[in-house]
Amino acid sequence: MVSDLKATGNFLLNFWFEPIDVIKFDTFRRFFALTFLVYMAAWFRHPYEWLTSEGFHFTAETKQWFHINPFPLLPHWAVPLFALLVFCPTFVVIFSKRYRLAAVILLAVAIYIQNVDNVSSFTLNKFYIVFFALIAVSPQPQLISLPDGSNGVLRQSAWPVRVIQATTLIQYFTAGTCKVLHGNWLQYSDVLWTQVQGLYCTEIAAWLLRILPLEAWSIMMYGALIFELVFPLLFMVKRLRIFGWISTIGFLIIITLTMYQLFYFTFQLLSFLVVFADERFLYSLRKYYARLISQFQS
Repeated sequence: MVSDLKATGNFLLNFWFEPIDVIKFDTFRRFFALTFLVYMAAWFRHPYEWLTSEGFHFTAETKQWFHINPFPLLPHWAVPLFALLVFCPTFVVIFSKRYRLAAVILLAVAIYIQNVDNVSSFTLNKFYIVFFALIAVSPQPQLISLPDGSNGVLRQSAWPVRVIQATTLIQYFTAGTCKVLHGNWLQYSDVLWTQVQGLYCTEIAAWLLRILPLEAWSIMMYGALIFELVFPLLFMVKRLRIFGWISTIGFLIIITLTMYQLFYFTFQLLSFLVVFADERFLYSLRKYYARLISQFQS
């Protein structure tokens, strides 16, 4: 009994803190910052609307009781300076190996964005806070010598990658369980059909609503629910991971095409899948990217 508990404890410690290849976290860090760059580029088309008094904002007196008091709005002259604080550190996190200070700055930026206009802040804003903090405190890679005495390899503690993996699994699974326990997805068969209409309706969604029978929307609805509930199984079992990749990418594409402005969230969700990718695939992807850059430079 004691030996079994000790073996389990050693397995868990090794799983969370073993030295692993740096490629997964390094690729995630760059990809995640890229999603922030794209998101901010879209929002900065109208920066004065959401950063200054030009737009509509709740005040401490008009906010909902469970929200903190909104952060102060920026004066007009400070918006270009804030843009520098947004974009310059983002490029550093994407392209530089010395990214920790930049990640701290982006963490502060993400916290400000979340609370200066809380009503229009979405789930992806909260993820930027959490994972820029993770990037900022992640352990430095260490050069580990190989047993044969050859050149060492870079390794880092597994826990940042495990946190991202666990968050992703929990996120999809709880999205499904909330639909079952707190939603009405098991009570009505037309929930998805109603949700793609109205505010989030895209032109593609409108076209599909015209040509697809109601039964097709019911099939897609139950398919999405089953996918979210079995998502952890698809990525925890290596033999099923290829089906997880195919179904998840298809799932995100459908959401992007049928729900207005959800591209930024699905793009962010796609970055989380990097930590489930095969290391050899990530290295081959990096080599392809390096060759592509060299061709542009030549």
